[in-house]
Amino acid sequence: MMFADAPPPPPNDAARSAVVCVKAEGRRPLQFSGKLEGKRPQPGAFDLPLKPGAEQCNNLLRSKIATWTLTVNTPGFTPCRLPAPEFGQRVVYSAKASARGLSCAPIHKSPIGTWKK
Repeated sequence: MMFADAPPPPPNDAARSAVVCVKAEGRRPLQFSGKLEGKRPQPGAFDLPLKPGAEQCNNLLRSKIATWTLTVNTPGFTPCRLPAPEFGQRVVYSAKASARGLSCAPIHKSPIGTWKK
């Protein structure tokens, strides 16, 4: 009796994606935006409102032909550029608009699922 070969394991989706979250501080309305920058237009752009005290997250998929540009902005301030995370990671940033301007900083980083570097 012959046994069929076991099917290959599914690809590790965590290595092909990343999660970016932004937690708004203060009362000013903030927007969390992202888009894939490449030689031609790419799908996946987003523009999400941030609510004070709540995390707004978005999944980013890896692209071989484009890179992610992530920003937090509000009218009258210079936008914060967030570095794109390593794929397989979940990164949380805080964002706050104050008299000194708009500031963003990473506050937490962890691997997604069982994926390890």
